[in-house]
Amino acid sequence: MKFTTLAITFTLLIFFLPAGAAVGAEWVMPATPLPMAQLFQELSYVRGESGSEPEVAQAWPRRISFSHRVYDYRSESFQIKTENVALDRAPLRIIPHAVGVSEILWAICPRSRLLMFSEVAADPRFSLIATELAKSGRIFSYKESELVIAAQPDIVFTVAFSDAVFKQRLHRAGIPTLDLGSQDSLDAIIEEIRLLGQVLDESANAEALLNLIAGKRALLQAALPVREKPLRLLYYDLGGYLPGAVSNFTSLCKLVGAVNVGAEQGIKSWKQVDHETILQWDPEIIIVPAESNLAVTLKLDPLLRYARAVKNDRVLTMPGCYLCLNSQFLLLGANLLAGIIYPDEF
Repeated sequence: MKFTTLAITFTLLIFFLPAGAAVGAEWVMPATPLPMAQLFQELSYVRGESGSEPEVAQAWPRRISFSHRVYDYRSESFQIKTENVALDRAPLRIIPHAVGVSEILWAICPRSRLLMFSEVAADPRFSLIATELAKSGRIFSYKESELVIAAQPDIVFTVAFSDAVFKQRLHRAGIPTLDLGSQDSLDAIIEEIRLLGQVLDESANAEALLNLIAGKRALLQAALPVREKPLRLLYYDLGGYLPGAVSNFTSLCKLVGAVNVGAEQGIKSWKQVDHETILQWDPEIIIVPAESNLAVTLKLDPLLRYARAVKNDRVLTMPGCYLCLNSQFLLLGANLLAGIIYPDEF
Protein backbone atom coordinates (compact mmCIF):
# COMPACT_ATOMS: atom_id res chain seq x y z
CA MET A 1 0.00 0.00 0.00
CA LYS A 2 1.18 3.51 -0.73
CA PHE A 3 0.28 6.33 1.64
CA THR A 4 0.04 9.83 0.23
CA THR A 5 1.41 12.73 2.27
CA LEU A 6 -1.61 14.46 3.70
CA ALA A 7 -2.29 17.49 5.87
CA ILE A 8 -6.07 17.58 6.21
CA THR A 9 -7.41 17.80 9.76
CA PHE A 10 -11.15 18.01 9.24
CA THR A 11 -11.76 14.90 7.16
CA LEU A 12 -14.90 13.76 8.91
CA LEU A 13 -16.45 17.21 9.13
CA ILE A 14 -16.95 17.42 5.38
CA PHE A 15 -19.61 14.72 5.53
CA PHE A 16 -21.92 17.03 7.39
CA LEU A 17 -21.39 20.18 5.34
CA PRO A 18 -23.87 21.05 2.60
CA ALA A 19 -22.82 20.54 -1.00
CA GLY A 20 -20.44 23.29 -2.02
CA ALA A 21 -19.34 24.16 1.52
CA ALA A 22 -15.63 24.84 1.81
CA VAL A 23 -13.18 22.85 3.92
CA GLY A 24 -10.72 25.53 4.94
CA ALA A 25 -9.57 27.47 1.91
CA GLU A 26 -8.27 24.48 0.03
CA TRP A 27 -11.13 22.24 -1.03
CA VAL A 28 -14.88 22.35 -1.65
CA MET A 29 -17.23 19.40 -1.26
CA PRO A 30 -19.10 18.83 -4.53
CA ALA A 31 -22.65 17.60 -4.94
CA THR A 32 -22.60 13.80 -5.24
CA PRO A 33 -24.95 11.12 -6.65
CA LEU A 34 -25.71 9.80 -3.15
CA PRO A 35 -25.73 11.90 0.05
CA MET A 36 -22.26 11.57 1.56
CA ALA A 37 -23.27 11.84 5.23
CA GLN A 38 -26.02 9.24 4.91
CA LEU A 39 -23.84 6.84 2.94
CA PHE A 40 -21.04 7.17 5.49
CA GLN A 41 -23.40 6.40 8.37
CA GLU A 42 -24.92 3.40 6.61
CA LEU A 43 -21.54 1.90 5.77
CA SER A 44 -20.23 2.49 9.30
CA TYR A 45 -22.64 0.29 11.24
CA VAL A 46 -24.42 -2.70 9.70
CA ARG A 47 -26.34 -5.41 11.51
CA GLY A 48 -27.95 -8.41 9.89
CA GLU A 49 -31.24 -9.86 11.03
CA SER A 50 -31.29 -12.79 13.43
CA GLY A 51 -31.33 -16.08 11.58
CA SER A 52 -29.80 -14.65 8.43
CA GLU A 53 -26.71 -16.84 8.76
CA PRO A 54 -25.97 -19.10 5.78
CA GLU A 55 -28.01 -22.30 5.94
CA VAL A 56 -24.89 -24.46 6.18
CA ALA A 57 -23.04 -22.70 8.97
CA GLN A 58 -19.86 -24.21 10.33
CA ALA A 59 -19.92 -25.31 13.94
CA TRP A 60 -17.10 -24.68 16.39
CA PRO A 61 -14.31 -25.60 16.47
CA ARG A 62 -13.71 -24.82 12.82
CA ARG A 63 -10.82 -24.75 10.42
CA ILE A 64 -10.90 -22.02 7.79
CA SER A 65 -8.85 -22.11 4.61
CA PHE A 66 -8.72 -19.20 2.18
CA SER A 67 -6.56 -17.90 -0.63
CA HIS A 68 -5.55 -14.34 -1.39
CA ARG A 69 -3.33 -12.53 -3.84
CA VAL A 70 -0.08 -10.94 -2.75
CA TYR A 71 1.63 -8.58 -5.16
CA ASP A 72 5.39 -9.03 -5.56
CA TYR A 73 6.69 -5.53 -6.33
CA ARG A 74 10.08 -6.84 -7.44
CA SER A 75 8.72 -9.12 -10.13
CA GLU A 76 5.56 -7.05 -10.69
CA SER A 77 3.44 -10.17 -10.49
CA PHE A 78 0.90 -11.80 -8.20
CA GLN A 79 1.50 -14.72 -5.91
CA ILE A 80 -1.40 -16.76 -4.61
CA LYS A 81 -1.05 -17.63 -0.94
CA THR A 82 -3.24 -20.05 0.96
CA GLU A 83 -3.82 -19.41 4.66
CA ASN A 84 -5.25 -21.80 7.23
CA VAL A 85 -6.61 -20.92 10.63
CA ALA A 86 -7.91 -23.33 13.27
CA LEU A 87 -10.29 -21.80 15.80
CA ASP A 88 -11.88 -23.43 18.85
CA ARG A 89 -14.41 -20.62 19.12
CA ALA A 90 -15.12 -17.20 17.70
CA PRO A 91 -12.37 -14.74 18.74
CA LEU A 92 -13.72 -12.29 21.30
CA ARG A 93 -10.64 -10.12 21.85
CA ILE A 94 -9.65 -8.69 18.47
CA ILE A 95 -6.97 -6.29 17.27
CA PRO A 96 -6.90 -5.06 13.65
CA HIS A 97 -3.50 -3.82 12.49
CA ALA A 98 -4.56 -1.97 9.32
CA VAL A 99 -6.92 0.89 8.57
CA GLY A 100 -9.12 -1.03 6.14
CA VAL A 101 -9.61 -3.97 8.50
CA SER A 102 -10.46 -1.57 11.33
CA GLU A 103 -13.11 0.13 9.18
CA ILE A 104 -14.70 -3.19 8.21
CA LEU A 105 -14.77 -4.51 11.79
CA TRP A 106 -16.18 -1.19 13.01
CA ALA A 107 -19.21 -1.90 10.82
CA ILE A 108 -19.82 -5.63 11.34
CA CYS A 109 -18.33 -6.57 14.72
CA PRO A 110 -19.58 -5.66 18.21
CA ARG A 111 -17.21 -2.83 19.06
CA SER A 112 -16.68 -4.07 22.61
CA ARG A 113 -14.66 -6.94 21.08
CA LEU A 114 -12.16 -4.54 19.44
CA LEU A 115 -9.34 -4.13 21.97
CA MET A 116 -7.04 -1.60 20.29
CA PHE A 117 -6.36 0.20 17.04
CA SER A 118 -3.16 1.28 15.33
CA GLU A 119 -2.16 4.93 15.31
CA VAL A 120 -2.65 4.99 11.53
CA ALA A 121 -6.29 3.96 11.90
CA ALA A 122 -6.74 6.81 14.39
CA ASP A 123 -5.20 9.35 12.00
CA PRO A 124 -7.74 11.38 9.96
CA ARG A 125 -5.24 11.61 7.12
CA PHE A 126 -5.76 7.91 6.46
CA SER A 127 -8.94 6.75 8.19
CA LEU A 128 -12.57 7.82 7.90
CA ILE A 129 -13.36 6.65 11.45
CA ALA A 130 -10.26 8.20 13.02
CA THR A 131 -12.16 10.52 15.34
CA GLU A 132 -14.17 7.67 16.87
CA LEU A 133 -11.12 5.45 17.28
CA ALA A 134 -9.07 8.24 18.84
CA LYS A 135 -11.84 8.78 21.41
CA SER A 136 -11.38 5.21 22.63
CA GLY A 137 -7.84 5.97 23.77
CA ARG A 138 -6.88 2.40 22.90
CA ILE A 139 -4.19 3.26 20.37
CA PHE A 140 -0.84 1.61 19.75
CA SER A 141 2.07 2.60 17.53
CA TYR A 142 2.02 0.82 14.17
CA LYS A 143 5.25 -1.09 14.89
CA GLU A 144 4.74 -1.43 18.63
CA SER A 145 4.27 -5.05 19.60
CA GLU A 146 4.60 -4.85 23.39
CA LEU A 147 1.14 -3.40 24.05
CA VAL A 148 -0.45 -5.83 21.63
CA ILE A 149 1.21 -8.82 23.28
CA ALA A 150 0.32 -7.56 26.76
CA ALA A 151 -3.36 -7.30 25.74
CA GLN A 152 -3.40 -11.06 25.00
CA PRO A 153 -5.82 -10.87 22.08
CA ASP A 154 -7.55 -13.93 20.67
CA ILE A 155 -6.49 -12.81 17.19
CA VAL A 156 -4.61 -10.01 15.44
CA PHE A 157 -5.49 -9.30 11.82
CA THR A 158 -2.46 -8.23 9.80
CA VAL A 159 -2.11 -7.44 6.10
CA ALA A 160 0.59 -7.69 3.45
CA PHE A 161 2.12 -4.33 4.33
CA SER A 162 2.09 -4.86 8.12
CA ASP A 163 5.57 -4.48 9.55
CA ALA A 164 7.51 -7.77 9.26
CA VAL A 165 9.21 -7.39 12.64
CA PHE A 166 5.85 -6.68 14.28
CA LYS A 167 4.48 -9.92 12.83
CA GLN A 168 7.53 -11.91 13.95
CA ARG A 169 7.33 -10.65 17.54
CA LEU A 170 3.66 -11.61 17.78
CA HIS A 171 4.42 -15.05 16.38
CA ARG A 172 7.23 -15.62 18.88
CA ALA A 173 4.93 -14.55 21.71
CA GLY A 174 2.31 -17.07 20.63
CA ILE A 175 -0.28 -14.46 19.67
CA PRO A 176 -2.67 -15.85 17.02
CA THR A 177 -2.48 -13.81 13.83
CA LEU A 178 -4.21 -13.98 10.49
CA ASP A 179 -2.65 -12.26 7.50
CA LEU A 180 -5.29 -11.01 5.07
CA GLY A 181 -2.95 -10.16 2.22
CA SER A 182 -3.49 -7.11 0.03
CA GLN A 183 -6.85 -5.59 -0.88
CA ASP A 184 -6.23 -4.03 -4.28
CA SER A 185 -9.80 -3.96 -5.59
CA LEU A 186 -13.43 -3.81 -4.53
CA ASP A 187 -13.73 -7.54 -5.30
CA ALA A 188 -10.87 -8.29 -2.89
CA ILE A 189 -12.51 -6.13 -0.21
CA ILE A 190 -15.80 -8.00 -0.67
CA GLU A 191 -14.04 -11.33 -0.15
CA GLU A 192 -12.29 -9.98 2.94
CA ILE A 193 -15.58 -8.84 4.46
CA ARG A 194 -17.06 -12.30 3.90
CA LEU A 195 -13.98 -13.98 5.42
CA LEU A 196 -13.98 -11.74 8.50
CA GLY A 197 -17.62 -12.55 9.07
CA GLN A 198 -16.82 -16.25 8.95
CA VAL A 199 -13.80 -16.03 11.27
CA LEU A 200 -15.59 -13.88 13.86
CA ASP A 201 -18.94 -15.67 13.62
CA GLU A 202 -20.49 -12.47 12.30
CA SER A 203 -21.57 -13.75 8.89
CA ALA A 204 -25.03 -12.23 9.21
CA ASN A 205 -23.56 -8.76 9.66
CA ALA A 206 -20.98 -9.35 6.93
CA GLU A 207 -23.65 -10.41 4.44
CA ALA A 208 -25.78 -7.43 5.42
CA LEU A 209 -22.85 -5.13 4.66
CA LEU A 210 -22.26 -6.85 1.32
CA ASN A 211 -25.93 -6.46 0.42
CA LEU A 212 -25.74 -2.79 1.34
CA ILE A 213 -22.64 -2.32 -0.84
CA ALA A 214 -24.38 -4.02 -3.78
CA GLY A 215 -27.51 -1.89 -3.40
CA LYS A 216 -25.66 1.40 -3.05
CA ARG A 217 -23.34 0.50 -5.91
CA ALA A 218 -26.35 -0.04 -8.16
CA LEU A 219 -27.87 3.30 -7.11
CA LEU A 220 -24.59 5.10 -7.71
CA GLN A 221 -24.05 3.64 -11.14
CA ALA A 222 -27.65 4.26 -12.17
CA ALA A 223 -27.14 7.95 -11.40
CA LEU A 224 -24.05 8.30 -13.60
CA PRO A 225 -24.32 10.10 -16.94
CA VAL A 226 -24.45 8.00 -20.10
CA ARG A 227 -21.36 8.62 -22.22
CA GLU A 228 -20.24 7.29 -25.58
CA LYS A 229 -16.68 7.01 -24.29
CA PRO A 230 -15.55 6.83 -20.67
CA LEU A 231 -13.54 9.68 -19.21
CA ARG A 232 -9.81 8.98 -18.97
CA LEU A 233 -8.52 9.81 -15.48
CA LEU A 234 -4.95 9.99 -14.27
CA TYR A 235 -4.22 10.12 -10.55
CA TYR A 236 -0.93 11.97 -9.99
CA ASP A 237 0.61 11.84 -6.53
CA LEU A 238 3.58 13.39 -4.77
CA GLY A 239 6.95 12.53 -6.26
CA GLY A 240 5.41 11.98 -9.68
CA TYR A 241 3.95 8.56 -8.79
CA LEU A 242 0.71 7.24 -10.22
CA PRO A 243 -1.24 3.99 -9.76
CA GLY A 244 -1.77 1.29 -12.35
CA ALA A 245 -4.00 -1.75 -12.59
CA VAL A 246 -3.08 -3.14 -9.15
CA SER A 247 -4.60 -0.28 -7.18
CA ASN A 248 -7.89 0.69 -5.67
CA PHE A 249 -7.91 3.74 -7.92
CA THR A 250 -8.72 1.36 -10.77
CA SER A 251 -11.77 0.17 -8.79
CA LEU A 252 -12.77 3.78 -8.14
CA CYS A 253 -12.61 4.49 -11.87
CA LYS A 254 -14.64 1.40 -12.78
CA LEU A 255 -17.32 2.32 -10.24
CA VAL A 256 -17.80 5.73 -11.85
CA GLY A 257 -17.57 4.57 -15.46
CA ALA A 258 -14.10 5.96 -16.10
CA VAL A 259 -10.70 4.61 -17.15
CA ASN A 260 -7.53 4.71 -15.07
CA VAL A 261 -4.94 5.95 -17.57
CA GLY A 262 -2.12 4.34 -15.57
CA ALA A 263 -3.73 0.92 -16.02
CA GLU A 264 -4.54 1.73 -19.64
CA GLN A 265 -0.84 2.39 -20.27
CA GLY A 266 0.26 -0.95 -18.83
CA ILE A 267 1.38 0.13 -15.36
CA LYS A 268 0.75 -2.67 -12.87
CA SER A 269 1.36 -1.08 -9.48
CA TRP A 270 2.81 2.38 -8.72
CA LYS A 271 5.28 4.02 -11.08
CA GLN A 272 7.06 7.35 -11.28
CA VAL A 273 6.17 9.20 -14.49
CA ASP A 274 7.50 12.51 -15.82
CA HIS A 275 5.48 15.39 -17.22
CA GLU A 276 6.43 14.60 -20.79
CA THR A 277 4.81 11.18 -20.44
CA ILE A 278 1.66 12.74 -18.99
CA LEU A 279 1.50 15.07 -21.99
CA GLN A 280 1.89 12.09 -24.29
CA TRP A 281 -0.90 10.15 -22.59
CA ASP A 282 -3.05 13.32 -22.48
CA PRO A 283 -5.73 12.35 -19.93
CA GLU A 284 -8.99 14.27 -19.88
CA ILE A 285 -8.81 14.73 -16.11
CA ILE A 286 -5.89 14.70 -13.68
CA ILE A 287 -6.74 13.97 -10.04
CA VAL A 288 -4.30 15.13 -7.34
CA PRO A 289 -4.48 15.03 -3.52
CA ALA A 290 -6.27 18.11 -2.19
CA GLU A 291 -3.70 18.54 0.58
CA SER A 292 -0.81 18.91 -1.85
CA ASN A 293 0.26 21.80 -4.06
CA LEU A 294 0.30 19.58 -7.13
CA ALA A 295 -2.64 21.28 -8.84
CA VAL A 296 -0.74 24.57 -8.91
CA THR A 297 2.52 22.86 -9.86
CA LEU A 298 0.99 21.08 -12.84
CA LYS A 299 -0.88 24.12 -14.07
CA LEU A 300 2.28 26.26 -14.00
CA ASP A 301 4.47 23.72 -15.77
CA PRO A 302 5.45 25.11 -19.21
CA LEU A 303 5.26 21.68 -20.82
CA LEU A 304 1.87 20.71 -19.43
CA ARG A 305 0.17 23.91 -20.60
CA TYR A 306 -0.43 21.93 -23.82
CA ALA A 307 -2.08 19.03 -21.95
CA ARG A 308 -5.84 18.73 -22.40
CA ALA A 309 -6.57 18.52 -18.66
CA VAL A 310 -4.60 21.71 -17.99
CA LYS A 311 -6.03 23.63 -20.96
CA ASN A 312 -9.58 22.68 -19.92
CA ASP A 313 -8.97 23.43 -16.22
CA ARG A 314 -9.57 19.78 -15.35
CA VAL A 315 -6.74 19.29 -12.87
CA LEU A 316 -9.04 18.38 -9.98
CA THR A 317 -8.39 17.75 -6.31
CA MET A 318 -9.71 15.07 -3.96
CA PRO A 319 -8.87 14.58 -0.26
CA GLY A 320 -6.15 11.96 -0.07
CA CYS A 321 -7.91 9.81 2.51
CA TYR A 322 -10.48 8.90 -0.14
CA LEU A 323 -7.75 7.81 -2.52
CA CYS A 324 -6.21 5.12 -0.28
CA LEU A 325 -9.33 3.30 0.90
CA ASN A 326 -9.18 -0.45 1.59
CA SER A 327 -12.62 -1.09 3.01
CA GLN A 328 -16.33 -0.74 2.31
CA PHE A 329 -15.68 3.01 2.24
CA LEU A 330 -14.24 2.56 -1.26
CA LEU A 331 -17.85 3.02 -2.34
CA LEU A 332 -17.90 6.36 -0.52
CA GLY A 333 -14.74 7.38 -2.39
CA ALA A 334 -16.36 6.44 -5.69
CA ASN A 335 -19.42 8.51 -4.81
CA LEU A 336 -17.19 11.51 -4.15
CA LEU A 337 -15.13 10.94 -7.29
CA ALA A 338 -18.34 10.92 -9.36
CA GLY A 339 -19.28 14.30 -7.93
CA ILE A 340 -15.82 15.64 -8.78
CA ILE A 341 -15.57 14.46 -12.40
CA TYR A 342 -19.23 15.02 -13.34
CA PRO A 343 -19.79 18.46 -11.77
CA ASP A 344 -22.87 19.35 -13.84
CA GLU A 345 -24.81 16.14 -13.19
CA PHE A 346 -25.70 16.37 -9.50
